[in-house]
Amino acid sequence: MNIKVVDKIQKLLALTESSNEHEAALAAEKAHELLAEHNLSMAQVESANKSQKSKEHVGHTSATSNLGARWVRNLWQATARLYFCEYLYNRGNHKTYHTVIGSEANTVTACHMAEYFTQSIVKMSKDSSSQGSFRTGCALGLVRRINELRRLAQDKSTTATNKSNLPALYEQTQEQLNSYISDTWGELKNVPSRNFSIADADAYSAGRKAANTIGL
Repeated sequence: MNIKVVDKIQKLLALTESSNEHEAALAAEKAHELLAEHNLSMAQVESANKSQKSKEHVGHTSATSNLGARWVRNLWQATARLYFCEYLYNRGNHKTYHTVIGSEANTVTACHMAEYFTQSIVKMSKDSSSQGSFRTGCALGLVRRINELRRLAQDKSTTATNKSNLPALYEQTQEQLNSYISDTWGELKNVPSRNFSIADADAYSAGRKAANTIGL
């Protein structure tokens, strides 16, 4: 990826940690737009010269969260997929070991944003009487918003989306990700989804509402 583009994305990601929620939200939105725009141009370049090797080829990045809760994995997965990546994990010793699959720029961006979201939830939960329920509610509320943002980006009927050709970009990228996962790890085990156990309904509800204050 162009070094100047990487620098711009890194600066925008730094701004997502701003105490100014409006500034943080705008920075996150711009980072996503810039990444999508660059990916599109790189896809065109690579389709014209498939033999050219670049940092845009799919690989994977590892990260660790000092939290083993299930909401962390749900949040990282949704974030990875928003930024044109796929997600795998292992857990143990009350930690979550993340593997984010995608281009170098995409995986770095996805990891930064997932960590930003995770830390935002943890900070907001400090005053809750039931931090676990609050964090679960907040994470699921945020995952819903992230998934909706990705759904709109993939919607071929949306005029604004068609102009940027994002639906085709997501589809093309997914094929590359699936191929890389298959070649690298073979057939992976799918873990059946299950309902979350909520200990405090009020704290969970407060977390869901708080999720709307986190900038995307």
